[in-house]
Amino acid sequence: MANTTSFAPSVNGSSQRRSSSSVRSSSSTTSSSSNEIIDTISNELLIQYGLMAIGALLILKLIFTALNMIILFALPVIYLYASANCPSNDTFDAKKELKRVMRGAHLPEEHQPKGFIEKSLTKLTASITTEIATSLGYEIRINDYFGIAKMACVTVQFAGYEYYWIGIFDRWRYMGQREIPTNT
Repeated sequence: MANTTSFAPSVNGSSQRRSSSSVRSSSSTTSSSSNEIIDTISNELLIQYGLMAIGALLILKLIFTALNMIILFALPVIYLYASANCPSNDTFDAKKELKRVMRGAHLPEEHQPKGFIEKSLTKLTASITTEIATSLGYEIRINDYFGIAKMACVTVQFAGYEYYWIGIFDRWRYMGQREIPTNT
């Protein structure tokens, strides 16, 4: 391999003569120093991201510790309030609650009947359907849960459905219905 010469500018602006072997070593030195700079920058970024992640975890731990303390103090108060305001079994009127469900009282505003005629027809239909369904018999089961809530289940065999309510904070709230499986 022949040694070639090239001219490289110097710091003061004059050109200096260098051999190609010195140019190659100069470029490899430049690339290794640039890799070191990139490695140093990426290491600094990794350290910064790591410290930010540790800081975020510490902040989350503080938040969850504070929430845990609030829950520990609020839970007994909520329990006492719910147990003091749990509705009794005799406040549940199955026919009245079924009429409300048939009327659509549990539905959101946009799905409730609009206008006088539609509301009247819905009430009439709900009353007739409830009376017919319950006249052939229905069963009420009420389960108590730790004295803070009650679950009422009304089984209407004629309609083929079970209706569920939960009694909590002095009110009975409709939860849903399910079809009774037929054994044929």
